[in-house]
Amino acid sequence: MAYDKPLAPKQLQFILESTKKWNIAHGSVRTGKTVCTLIRFMQACWECPDNQLFMVGYTSDTIYDNAIRLLLESEQLSIFRPYLTWFAGKRELRFGDKVISTLGAKDEGHLGKFQGLTMSVVYCDEITLYPTSIINMIDTRLSNPHSIAFATCNPKQPKHIMKEWIDKADDGDPNYYALHYVLDDNVFLTKEYKDRIKHSSAGIFYKRNVLGLWCLAEGAIFEFFDPALHVLCRPPCSAEYWIAGIDYGTNNPFCCLLIGVSTGRYTQTGKRIWVEKEYYWDHKKKGRQKTNSELADDVQKFLEDYPVRKVYIDPSAASFELELRRAGLPVIHADNDVEKGIQIMTDLMYKGVLSVLDCCPNLINEIEGYVWDPKLGEKGVDAPLKRDDHAIDSLRYAVCTHKVTEYNPYEDDNKGRFRNRYDPFGR
Repeated sequence: MAYDKPLAPKQLQFILESTKKWNIAHGSVRTGKTVCTLIRFMQACWECPDNQLFMVGYTSDTIYDNAIRLLLESEQLSIFRPYLTWFAGKRELRFGDKVISTLGAKDEGHLGKFQGLTMSVVYCDEITLYPTSIINMIDTRLSNPHSIAFATCNPKQPKHIMKEWIDKADDGDPNYYALHYVLDDNVFLTKEYKDRIKHSSAGIFYKRNVLGLWCLAEGAIFEFFDPALHVLCRPPCSAEYWIAGIDYGTNNPFCCLLIGVSTGRYTQTGKRIWVEKEYYWDHKKKGRQKTNSELADDVQKFLEDYPVRKVYIDPSAASFELELRRAGLPVIHADNDVEKGIQIMTDLMYKGVLSVLDCCPNLINEIEGYVWDPKLGEKGVDAPLKRDDHAIDSLRYAVCTHKVTEYNPYEDDNKGRFRNRYDPFGR
């Protein structure tokens, strides 16, 4: 099976050199890691003497979106297309007379799916998102003499197990091969596109996703936040609609944020999101707690003058959610992925899309004081310090969950079809 499509030098290097037990492509986003690792994986499947073939993703949906769809639709991988059939019900990819099974590795609850398996060839997409227990389990499943694994990842904190394996590869361990990518390794991207990617993130996410560095999350999360730029005295334009985010608290403060959204269809300002006003009840400062029905009444009055499209709330607040539904509010369970939410807020704020009105003092104070937890960082965990974050959580619930689409400015092909990504503008 001769491959006749153009490849970047780093892509070709990985294909030719990735012959160890573990073969890891790591570094910046949008560098062509997925294409070259998929070519190498399919080659290994073709040569494998048995049918113990697997593709692993954060979920079974993301392995399809990030890898299998690419195999089925991308022109650069079209050489494999005549031999492929996707069986959605079984979540299996047929490759000639071989069957490639797919697995999700979102959390330790999926560990049982890997126990008892023998893996001859395995492809691990975005492996740094998996729990360490599952990564170690996959490693133990590579028990055949010809077993081989291919993995892609963007950098995380430097104590991550994948960084340990990358260091072993750099030190000459015969079981590991690793190749580092930076944005300029993708020779098929235009300078304009690369510049756009380089200016789309800030802080830890810029260091990891653009520079490809394995670095510790420390210090201020919104280190670039400038009240002169990000705090407004009035909305930047007319809102097309509003959404709301709620962080429910009884022992802790309760917060609801009203957020205006403009898609830019009817204005000259482009896409904008802003926090228009906040409702913040701190029972310790106010001197009394409110019941769920009282808080629901307050939220209803707070939002009643606005055509709010969705109200996003932490799924764990089941009793309060029921009160809001009784009040007729359009409640939606929020995506509570903290790291993902922080990256979305960081990207939007850094690009000037997300701003805050000056009538939201609690949110502004929390943004300025929002920091990474140094103790958890020493343990290899990226997490914010759990302190004064109730308004921040309200904002995160809303912007992280609102209108998820398939567009990702980092990992798309030219048509933007292959990766899951938030889209707060309802496209």
